[in-house]
Amino acid sequence: MAEEEKKTEEVECEEGAPEWMVTFSDMTTLLLTFFVLLLSFSNQDIKKFREMLGSIKDAFGVQKVEVGEFPAKSAQPFALSEEERYPLNISDQALAKAIQEAAAQSGIKEDQVEVKVTDEGVRVRLKGKIFFDPGSAKLKKGILKFLDSIVEIMKRTDYNLAIEGHTDNIPIRTREFPSNWELSAARAAAVVRYLVEHGISPKRLKAVGYADSRPLVPNDTPEHRAMNRRVEFLFYRPEKAS
Repeated sequence: MAEEEKKTEEVECEEGAPEWMVTFSDMTTLLLTFFVLLLSFSNQDIKKFREMLGSIKDAFGVQKVEVGEFPAKSAQPFALSEEERYPLNISDQALAKAIQEAAAQSGIKEDQVEVKVTDEGVRVRLKGKIFFDPGSAKLKKGILKFLDSIVEIMKRTDYNLAIEGHTDNIPIRTREFPSNWELSAARAAAVVRYLVEHGISPKRLKAVGYADSRPLVPNDTPEHRAMNRRVEFLFYRPEKAS
C-alpha cells in the first residue's frame, strides 16, 4: 500500500526545471546575442558601431548623454573624426581642418579662404566679396551655409571668436557709412549678429572694424585691393582672451 502511495505522489509531481530557470535562460540567450552583435561589429567603422550601440541603449530605455558626447544621429556639417568630436579637447589643428571642410562643403573656393594655425589661435581669412556687395553690410545668402557650420563648430567647442572687418583704402562716404571704419565695423557686427541669432552666446564673440589700417598687401592694384577687402575669423581659447 505504501509503495502505491509513493508511486502516486511521483506521478503527480511537475516535471521540468523551475520557472525562474526559463527567465534566466532567456536573459542568458539575449546577453549572448548582444555580445555576438558586438563582436560582429568589432571590425566595422566606429561611427556605425556607436550608432548601433545608441540604438541598443534606446531599446532598453537608456538615453543618457555624457558631457562631451553627441547623438550619433545628428547631422554633421563638418567632418571631425570621432576622437576629435569633443568640446574642450579639440586641437587647433583639428579645428582648422573642420573649418576647411566646412568651407568646401559650403561651396567656397580654395582661393577664397585661408585657414592658419597661429600663436593666437586659428585664423580664417575670407574674401569680402563672398560676404557682402560693394558698400554694403548685408550678408549675402550664399555665405549663410558657411556661417551655419561656424555655429555648429562653436557649439561643439569652447573657443571664443573675434570677427574682423577689413576694407581697402578707397574712401567711402555714404549716409549709412561715412567712412571705411563704419563699414568694416558694421560688416563684422553683421556676422556676429547672425551667430548670436543662431544660439551663440554674445560673451564668446566680439566684432572689430579695422578699415584699411591692416592691409595684407599694398593697395596699389585692383587685385591687391580685392585681397585687402576681407573678413577674418580668429578662434581663440578663453584663456587667451586679452
